[in-house]
Amino acid sequence: MSNVISSLIFAHRNVGKTQNGEIGRAPVAAAQCLNVINEVSKYNKTVAQGTDAAVNIFTNMAKTNKAADYAVKGVSWATKHVNPMIAASGVIKVAMSDDKLSAGIKETSALATMFAGEKIANVALKALAQCKNPKVAKFFNTNTKMGAIIHGVLFVAASIASYAIGEEIGESAAKEVKTELNYGKRNKINQMA
Repeated sequence: MSNVISSLIFAHRNVGKTQNGEIGRAPVAAAQCLNVINEVSKYNKTVAQGTDAAVNIFTNMAKTNKAADYAVKGVSWATKHVNPMIAASGVIKVAMSDDKLSAGIKETSALATMFAGEKIANVALKALAQCKNPKVAKFFNTNTKMGAIIHGVLFVAASIASYAIGEEIGESAAKEVKTELNYGKRNKINQMA
């Protein structure tokens, strides 16, 4: 995750997706919310003390309770592996779809394009932060508040745009595949022959 701004926006979007029936996005939203809390705790002493206290409670509980130990390990893993959880949520979305072929093609295309778009955005934003023009470099420097906000918003915009483009490509490809395979059309048997 690029920063607290992008984590916050992604968390909000994934909560909305969960409320609209994409249950696979619930753990993603939870992990992103935890990432937001972790990032904010770096800048705010009160939040940091609360976060540390909660972590200590669960860590101590995990020493004596196996379920708590698994929960702590699961939460720790989830906050570091958001993208695999997004991919898993795509699998759940396809599994719950009535038209699994179209959903599979569409979701695969959307997620692949989104991950590629995010990688390109990160490379481009880092290049802008290291630009030879000091005014441009300062504008995209993530060590400044403005740079962090700009980076986070542009990263999210690139992610959303690439997902939407991939979704459109996948939808078009799914129609082509279904047409080519004559998928979904049942041929009647000629019983008169």
